[in-house]
Amino acid sequence: MHDPRIIEFPPVVRDAPNRLFFGGSFDPVHLGHLTLPKAVAAAMGGDWAVIYVPAGRSPFKSDQPTEPGHRVSMLTIGLRDDQRTWVWEQELVDQQEHPDQPSYWAQSWEAIGRMGLKGENRFLIGADQAGSMHRWHRYTEFWRDAVVMLRQGSQSVDALMDQLTQVGVWTASDIEHWRSRVVVGVPTVDASSSAIRASLSDPARRTKPIHGLDEQVQAYILEHGLYP
Repeated sequence: MHDPRIIEFPPVVRDAPNRLFFGGSFDPVHLGHLTLPKAVAAAMGGDWAVIYVPAGRSPFKSDQPTEPGHRVSMLTIGLRDDQRTWVWEQELVDQQEHPDQPSYWAQSWEAIGRMGLKGENRFLIGADQAGSMHRWHRYTEFWRDAVVMLRQGSQSVDALMDQLTQVGVWTASDIEHWRSRVVVGVPTVDASSSAIRASLSDPARRTKPIHGLDEQVQAYILEHGLYP
């Protein structure tokens, strides 16, 4: 039976053979956010839909993010040319119902599990998130479904495995599972939301092209007076 609290996926996502989820604040979304998940999906092979999951409020960040509607609009604009991507607003809706609570990936992944979707469901993280996974709320319930992207020129797979071993919570079998879920050679995209926000806060740079920011997303930002 469908849980009315869970936002269902459209047919293109629900019926896809596999789904790759990518969470984040996307405040604002930049070209790395828009391109890297698709590059990882292509590297894994098979047929994957990519689902973006904007966070209500990250438990690891103290600042309040930009209003949810704006972040969803910016994501939608950035993804305008790709029919196999979708923005899942579950964490934003949950945040509105429970404004004093941060967004926990465990709750989102549990909701996805209750949908009874066919095929594979995986979620994408970077090496830094893999290194801190043991600090995530209820991480033992979902960590095995993670896919880790290693960008070109970054640390090696062996170095990452050594880092995870030194954390002290993963068994030898766990480490081998982590190793099997690493995608290497992901293109490096020089873009960051914090750098983009800094550029937008400078009146002399705000209206000029900003590295890593989609021009139509920037037009939306200027139109709505975001990141002054």
